[in-house]
Amino acid sequence: MATFLSERTALYGHQEMLRVDGAGRTYEQLHHDVRSLARGLQAYGLGPGSRVGILMDTSHEVIDTWFAASILGCVETPFNTNYRGSLLHHLISDSEVETVVCDAAYVPEVRKLVGDDVRIIVNGDPEGAASLRDLYVDPSGWTAPDSDDGAVILYTSGTTGPSKGVVHNQRGCIRLGQYVAEVGRYGPADRLLNFFPLYHQNARYSGVMAALAVGAAIDLESKFSSSGFWKLCRERGITVFNYLGSVLAMISSASGDPDPVKDRDHSVRLAYGAGASLRDREEWRDRYGVELLEVYGLTEAPMAAVNIPGSGCAPGSAGRESSLFQVRVVDECGRPVPAGTTGDIQVRPKVEDIFTRGYYNNDRATVAATIDLWFTTGDRGHLTAAGDIFFAERAKDSLRRRGENISAWEVESVLVAHPQVSEAAVYGVEVDGETEVMAALLLEEDTADVVDIVRSVAKDLPRYAVPRFVRRVDDMPRTPTMKVQKHELKSQGITPDTRDLTKEQ
Repeated sequence: MATFLSERTALYGHQEMLRVDGAGRTYEQLHHDVRSLARGLQAYGLGPGSRVGILMDTSHEVIDTWFAASILGCVETPFNTNYRGSLLHHLISDSEVETVVCDAAYVPEVRKLVGDDVRIIVNGDPEGAASLRDLYVDPSGWTAPDSDDGAVILYTSGTTGPSKGVVHNQRGCIRLGQYVAEVGRYGPADRLLNFFPLYHQNARYSGVMAALAVGAAIDLESKFSSSGFWKLCRERGITVFNYLGSVLAMISSASGDPDPVKDRDHSVRLAYGAGASLRDREEWRDRYGVELLEVYGLTEAPMAAVNIPGSGCAPGSAGRESSLFQVRVVDECGRPVPAGTTGDIQVRPKVEDIFTRGYYNNDRATVAATIDLWFTTGDRGHLTAAGDIFFAERAKDSLRRRGENISAWEVESVLVAHPQVSEAAVYGVEVDGETEVMAALLLEEDTADVVDIVRSVAKDLPRYAVPRFVRRVDDMPRTPTMKVQKHELKSQGITPDTRDLTKEQ
C-alpha cells in the first residue's frame, strides 16, 4: 500500500484527490497526512500484524486512519457505525482488535462493551484517551515498514449465525480498485461521487481506491440527499457516481416530471453499482443520458460479474463473468444446470488475491462455503446460453433494505433477548416497491405489547434493521423438523393484526 500511494502521488501530486463534504485535499496533501499519522501510530506501538478496529463516520481522518494502518501492515477492521450493544461487541471480540480508533461520539459505547480490554484512540475530544490529532507528526525522513502482513477484515451480515469476518489482503483490495477503474474507463479527468459509508467495499475499493488507481478525484458525502443530488453533481463536475437500486429510484422521484433540458444539465456519464432494474437502466439512459455499469458480487468475491454498457449483455442482467471470477449455477447436488434453470450461484477466482483469504478464526465456515474449489454464494439465479447471469433471490436468511444487508438472525437474536419474547421470525415485506423489515413474535404473556418490545430493543440494532412491522402470532408455520417456514409468513404479507411502528404513537 505504501508503494501504491507514493507512486500515485508522484504521478498526480498537485491534482485534487479527495473531498469530504466539500473540503478537499490533493494527492500530495493526502500522502503527507497519511505518512504523518502512520509515523505517529508506529510510535504508539502499531506495526505489521497489529489488529486495529476503526469505528468512524465519513471524514478525512477515517481515510487517513485506514491508509496509515494499511501502510504499517496492520490488520484493520472497519466496524459498522450503526452497530451497538451485543452486535458491536461481537465484532470487536471476534476480530481480536487490540486498538480501536473511533470518533468521540462512540467512545462511551466502546468503553461500556470492552472496558479497558482494548486501547482507544479518539478522533475528537479524547477525554482521557489517546488523541488521534496528537498522533499526526512530522513524517520527514520516515520510511514505511517493508511488510506484506497488511490485511482487512470486512464483516458481512450474519445469516444463520453471528456476522463473519471476511479477510482480504491489501494486494487484492488494490486490484479490485484497479479493475473497477478499468471497466468504468476512469481517468484523471473523472470526478467520482460516493455517499456510502467507509466500512463497506463500495466506498472503499470501488470508490476511493478506484479513483486513486488512475489519478481521478472523488467526492465523499456523509449524507445522501436525493433532492440535492443533481445540484451537487453540477457544482462539483461529477462524472461518475456509485449507486444501489433504491438510490436510483429516490433520485428519479425527487427529480420531478421529465424535463429534456434540465434532465441533461449535468456532467455525469456513468453510474456504477448493483440492484438496478431494467426500467432503471432504460430511464437513466433515455432521460438523463447516463449509462449504468451493473455488477454482481459479494464481500468474499467482489465483481464476479459485470454488465458493461455496450458489451452486448442481456438487458436486465448482471452481465457475464468478469476477468476476476468464473461463475456457474448448480443444483442442490452441486451439478451445473442447463441455461435458463434457476439454481445456486457459485464463483471461483481467475486471478490471485482477489478472492477472500477465508473467514477470520472460522475455518469451519470457510471450508463449508467452498466445494470442489467453488465458492457457494448463498444466492440463486440462472445463466443464459450466452453466459448472462440473472439474480433471482437470496438463499441466505438475510434481506436488503435501502442499500444495507440485514441479518435476520442478528435481529432475531436481539428480539429474543427481551424477557417477553420466546421466539422471533424476521423477514422482508414489500411496500411500494421497497423492502421493509417485519417481525413475527411468540410472546411469554398475553399482556405484552409487541410495539413496546420492538422499541425497547431498538437501541441495540442499527436504525435500518429495526422492524417497521411487527405482529404477534400464536405459533409459527413449521416444517416436520420444527424449522420455521418464513416463506409462509412472508406470503401472508401485512396481515390485519400487523402493527406499523411508523403509525404508532
